[in-house]
Amino acid sequence: MNKNLEQINKQSLNQLIEFLNSGFEILMESDLVALLFHCYLLTEKELLNKIHIKTRILNIEGKRIDFAIGKVTNENKRPSVNPELVIECKIFSNGFTNSQLRKRFKYLKEDIEKVGLLKLNVPKFILIFDYHDYLNINRKKEIIELRNTTDEKIKIIRILRENNQYKKQEF
Repeated sequence: MNKNLEQINKQSLNQLIEFLNSGFEILMESDLVALLFHCYLLTEKELLNKIHIKTRILNIEGKRIDFAIGKVTNENKRPSVNPELVIECKIFSNGFTNSQLRKRFKYLKEDIEKVGLLKLNVPKFILIFDYHDYLNINRKKEIIELRNTTDEKIKIIRILRENNQYKKQEF
């Protein structure tokens, strides 16, 4: 990741944590993606024409990525993004039943595999909002092992709440 984009990414994620600690509530995955969009634009207004949500990525047919930064290209059959950075988001939110949480965990593993399909040399992230500390030691170990066998370059960032404050944890 170029230095500028690396700094923008770090500042944007810190801004996201600040918004959460100021009372912004995540109910659905779309809330997290929208807040992420907002934080990136607050950090760097020049990204306005490069941020894409639920978008097609160059050379990955039939898959969409939650959040990407990059220029639109017409190299595929349809316009798609030639990414400089990709982020897949997953939430384990307040109010989810045990069944919903189990499904979300399954979808999280599918997202790791999907991001692993991106054979591009760009920063790849999985951003997890974990309201209830659902990712216990065993689940965390499982996703780290999956990430390591899929693509070790994928960075996993977990947002969790401790002592009534949100923080990020990277693994």
